[in-house]
Amino acid sequence: LEFAKRNIKMFNIAKSLFNAKNGEEATKIYERVEKYEGISDRMEVEIAKYLTKAAEGRLSNVSKKNVHALLRVVSEIESIGDSCYNLARTINRKRQNNLEFTEKQYEHIHFMMKLVNDSLTQMISIVNHEDCQEGEANKSFNIEHEINNYRTQLKNKNIVDVNNKEYDYQMGVHYMDIIGECEKLGDYVVNVVEARTNVKEKKTGDNG
Repeated sequence: LEFAKRNIKMFNIAKSLFNAKNGEEATKIYERVEKYEGISDRMEVEIAKYLTKAAEGRLSNVSKKNVHALLRVVSEIESIGDSCYNLARTINRKRQNNLEFTEKQYEHIHFMMKLVNDSLTQMISIVNHEDCQEGEANKSFNIEHEINNYRTQLKNKNIVDVNNKEYDYQMGVHYMDIIGECEKLGDYVVNVVEARTNVKEKKTGDNG
């Protein structure tokens, strides 16, 4: 749970790069994201080591499958951290190139990030609760579906806007890099939910 929470914090730090008042502040924020990413990598290794050792013990087949599902959870949470770092790099690159998104682009980015934030919050709720109901997992799948649809909608709109010279091609590339990374992040979140729900189903099966 702490591992997942740290990666959500990383997402919020990456987001705050948009609000940096100057280059110095942006550099400090970016360095914080880098630091968190390093911690995330180390935490993944430590947790994976512990789970692998546990799997080598005298466990039932169901328990072993459970450990393997937890290893997948850990791996996917680490992927969320990588995605947050990529997001920060993309935002930082845009800043270094002195590009300024249009008001509409910012609106779309902020709405996409809100959807990602909703999916991360829902993921934490599922990771945190032992008796996760099917409806809770379905909420995550619905948010991910919304993220995918919104990405497709923005991708199509971006082509039209570039053709209409609303902004230049390079600006469109940076914009879609951010949107695309958010969509990837949403995929990793759903992978955590799937793996975690699997763990709970197996636990229930074990108890039966």
